Amino acid sequence: MENVVIKSFNNKLKKKVLIIGHAGYVGTVLVDHLKKKYFTFGIDANWFNENVLHQNTKKDFQPHKSLSQDIRKININRLNFIPDAIIYLAAISNDPMGNKFAKITHEINTSFCLKVAKQAKKMGVSKFIFASSCSIYGSAGNSKKKENHKIQPLTDYAKSKVNSEIKLKKLSSNNFKVISLRFATAAGYSPKLRLDLVFNDFVANSITNKKILILSDGKPWRPLIHVKDMARSINWAIEFISLKNFIAINVGSDKWTFTIKKLANIVAKTMGGVKVEVNKNSQPDKRSYTVDFSLFKELCKKYQPKEDLEKSIKLLSKKMLGSKANFKDFRNSEKFIRLKTLIHLQSKKKLNKNLYWKI
Repeated sequence: MENVVIKSFNNKLKKKVLIIGHAGYVGTVLVDHLKKKYFTFGIDANWFNENVLHQNTKKDFQPHKSLSQDIRKININRLNFIPDAIIYLAAISNDPMGNKFAKITHEINTSFCLKVAKQAKKMGVSKFIFASSCSIYGSAGNSKKKENHKIQPLTDYAKSKVNSEIKLKKLSSNNFKVISLRFATAAGYSPKLRLDLVFNDFVANSITNKKILILSDGKPWRPLIHVKDMARSINWAIEFISLKNFIAINVGSDKWTFTIKKLANIVAKTMGGVKVEVNKNSQPDKRSYTVDFSLFKELCKKYQPKEDLEKSIKLLSKKMLGSKANFKDFRNSEKFIRLKTLIHLQSKKKLNKNLYWKI
């Protein structure tokens, strides 16, 4: 990686924020939210560069400066500027991808996260914000999980988040604060749309099939959070002055916590009464958890989730219907299902077996 010199930036944007993984589903919404307040520099491998729902929105989610670079090749010391905060979004970002690419999941989600954090601490960065997940609670029973409760990660993805938290906590110090945001399941419209998320999947099913087919028995509990509310919580983490060296915090809300079947029924009703079907042959999904968000409510009063559920369903539907994309058989789509995208790029010899771009 060549040295990247930041010669100048808008003096009105006093804080400099480095977003690692800025060009994905969450990152694009985050950049749009932050760039009016902060100087934003983004680094991304750009695996999903073509997964844009509306091409005319590209300018909206471009940071002030960006670098197309795999996280595993990054040395942030060569950026020649010291960010006020680093946001680590880069990840193999769900269970199916984690199952397919287990080794790479632990590399990107944990090993290289820690490598970047060590570089950041050495160069004098004062804050490191890590995108973790409520999925670390796994099979949690009926009790709402607080941050200090026992965790039961069931997948490589969830285990990678736990391992990162453990190592980042050890690395944190008075001069290097770490905030780990344990996000509920992401939902809602983003220019880099994903349909391998339960909320988005149900809306897509309503549009294309006029019914929602639930792949599980519908009984597992899931907390959800709109991607815009995720951006707001990251904004909070940038500004928050922490007395502790390390904070792990559940991010979401009770209003957006449902059983899978309940969520499907809400989406179906909002979309005009489409049918809901449960796969009777499905195996029970052990990933079931409800989460206590009281610490988030206490610390983040001005940054609480505010997106409306029904409006979010309608907006996602509107954005999808207003695009030129074909959503038929979307669950096998190389454009909207992240695992399918990676497999497609490998089949076209663009990515190698370790998900590095072929030059």
